[in-house]
Amino acid sequence: MVTLTVFNPTGSAQAAKLQSHAPRLADLKGKTICELWNDAFEGPRTFPLIRELLKKRFPDIRFIPYSDFPIGSHKIDDAMDVDGVTNMVVARGCDAVIGGNAG
Repeated sequence: MVTLTVFNPTGSAQAAKLQSHAPRLADLKGKTICELWNDAFEGPRTFPLIRELLKKRFPDIRFIPYSDFPIGSHKIDDAMDVDGVTNMVVARGCDAVIGGNAG
């Protein structure tokens, strides 16, 4: 009889500590939406369309465009950690974030 020893190449099987998400907003009326783009797919084409569609449903919605933030996961990673991104979004008064948008 042959015995094989198998190792998991992906690393530990232990689950990471989970954090809960913020509760969903009831609606987007009067909210400020920040856009964070990972530079992975057509942001200059798709974000304006997303804005247009949301403004039709919520005329008083306000956007802080992706161009006002670091663009690309690598730039955000180089500039700051997750807490840094969170602080940046909070400092800008964002009620919600559209992170990336396709791809």
